[in-house]
Amino acid sequence: MLLRNKHSLIIWTLLSALAFSPKAGAGLYGHTSANPETYAETFLNQETPPLHIINYREKMRENLLMMINYAQAHNADFQILVHEGEELLTKSFWEYNLDDYNRVRKSKKTVYDDTFLSTPEELPAPPMETLAYQYLHSIGGIALNNIYCGKNNKKNNKLIQENNIPVIGIEKCNTEEDFDRAIIRSVMDGRIVYGYSDPQYAFKDIAHQPVINESAKNVTKFSEAKNILILNDDQLYQNKNQLVDALADTNYDVIVIKPLFRHNQPFSNEDIHRLKFKKNGTRRLLIAEMNVSEINPYDYFWKKAWKQNPPQWFKRKSFVEADSIITEYWNTAWQEIISKHFKDIIRSDFDGVFFTGIENYKYFEKQTPIE
Repeated sequence: MLLRNKHSLIIWTLLSALAFSPKAGAGLYGHTSANPETYAETFLNQETPPLHIINYREKMRENLLMMINYAQAHNADFQILVHEGEELLTKSFWEYNLDDYNRVRKSKKTVYDDTFLSTPEELPAPPMETLAYQYLHSIGGIALNNIYCGKNNKKNNKLIQENNIPVIGIEKCNTEEDFDRAIIRSVMDGRIVYGYSDPQYAFKDIAHQPVINESAKNVTKFSEAKNILILNDDQLYQNKNQLVDALADTNYDVIVIKPLFRHNQPFSNEDIHRLKFKKNGTRRLLIAEMNVSEINPYDYFWKKAWKQNPPQWFKRKSFVEADSIITEYWNTAWQEIISKHFKDIIRSDFDGVFFTGIENYKYFEKQTPIE
């Protein structure tokens, strides 16, 4: 039987994926490759351009600010950290092109080339009335991939510097020597890093992550931190208590973990309180990682019926986590889910959140190119 449309193909692919047993592990955009782009996805067959293209970046900003504003209204000291998404900090070249595209499409004029695109030569700072401005001034830290290792060490965002936003380098280094050099350079730059040279230990093994600039000072906001542990993969720990014991026995200034053990087991009030203090007795920040655009079959909010009948807002398998699915993150059904999940994080008394999955807006942009 032939599949009749694109959505049928996507649903069939998702059902095939969900039929297998879940794979262990967690990923992070730019560091893991679980479900790469398919051959078919590299080609587009859109004979009639849409009358209006969604501003996927603005939709991502709207979701993030919805949660950020809620958090800061309830706790002004709640720390907001984000992974990547530099282009959301201001109105981007893509958005300028999108404005021109939508303007021309609505005018119903015939345009045969892209000379109508009026992209500025240099991106200005976002105006105060924009969501980009609000977003820029609401985050307390941004994690960027491979500042010191790899080919992305050119990252030197002017807006980040001008607004004194602390930067975390997440470094995938080729050798231990490269990692050592990355540590030295980060200390000289006044930045903190999470790095590794062996991917099998990344984001899951405490023993192979050094505590850089260890101190006995209290850390109550991210700008005071000198080191960080990012542990979003708890498969090495047989149970929640074992993980809590291992984390409590460290002196990291910041610990980033999933807010639920194995996707569905909450940490107790005692667990949270214990993890907020270093082994040496001083205060540290306990941050919950939250993916803002992907869903996993083991999430507590997953519905069993979705295995046989996935909703329309399931789009494709995650690029970085084997079992997760990229959502149409501006869909109201998804917004309701993440709003409740985020409120649970606030109620659990974490010190802040580390938003991941932000870069998935690029997937949707690629499916509807402007030029």
